[in-house]
Order: sequence, then C-alpha cells, then structure tokens
Amino acid sequence: MRIKRRLYSLVPLVPLVVLLGMRDIRTLLLIPLALMAVQWYFMGVLFLLATSAFLIYTRTGGLYGLTVMVLAVLAIEMGYLDRERAPREHYLILIAAVAMSFPTYLLMSMLSPALPRFEVTALAALLLVVLYLFIWSAAS
Repeated sequence: MRIKRRLYSLVPLVPLVVLLGMRDIRTLLLIPLALMAVQWYFMGVLFLLATSAFLIYTRTGGLYGLTVMVLAVLAIEMGYLDRERAPREHYLILIAAVAMSFPTYLLMSMLSPALPRFEVTALAALLLVVLYLFIWSAAS
C-alpha cells in the first residue's frame, strides 16, 4: 500500500496568494509557478525570485514584504518536507525558525534610528536567508 503524499505545503500558499492578490491582481499569474514550486525545488527558487522581484519592483517592504517572503519560503520548504515525508516535528521546527524573522525585523526597526542608514526590511530578509541557509546546511 502506497502512502499518500502530504499537502501541508499548500497551507502557506493560500494566505500568500491572498496577500499578493490584494496588492496587485497581476500577481495571480504567479499561482501556476507557486504550485510547481511545491513539487520541484528549482521552480521554488524561480518562484522565490519572481516574488522578490515583484516586491522590489513595487517598492514594497515592511511587515507586508517580510510576510510575503516568509510565506514563500515556507511553501517551498514545506513542499520539500512533503516530498520527503518528514515527521511533523520538522514542520514545527521550520515554522519556528522562519517565524524568528518577525522579532528580528522588529528589533532592527527599533535599532534603525541608532544605526547607520539601513533598509530594515532588507536586513531582516537577509537574516531570514542566512537563517534558512543555516537550517538547510544543518539538516543536510
């Protein structure tokens, strides 16, 4: 008997599509790429790049931009965990690790008046990518 594949990765895609659709209806063209991102890792990278390009093009940042990027990373990585049939604890660790970008963003926004002129969202997104790479390398 074959075990069915989990589809937990579709959970972050729903709010992501809603958030992107509220900003610009043309972003709904990313839905096919987002669905392929759940299945194939390379498409996930393309989806992450396309989403990042959209945020940069529209000069969107703040908590909205960070939330969109967090949901995109969650969808891609949960797709990987779905394919590997990972235990549920791995999903919780992923969610906790990615959720740490929000306190980091808030900390950086509080420190930004005292620091040299940095874009707080870019710094928080950079820390999210560094955290992601750390988790990815630790899990490999």
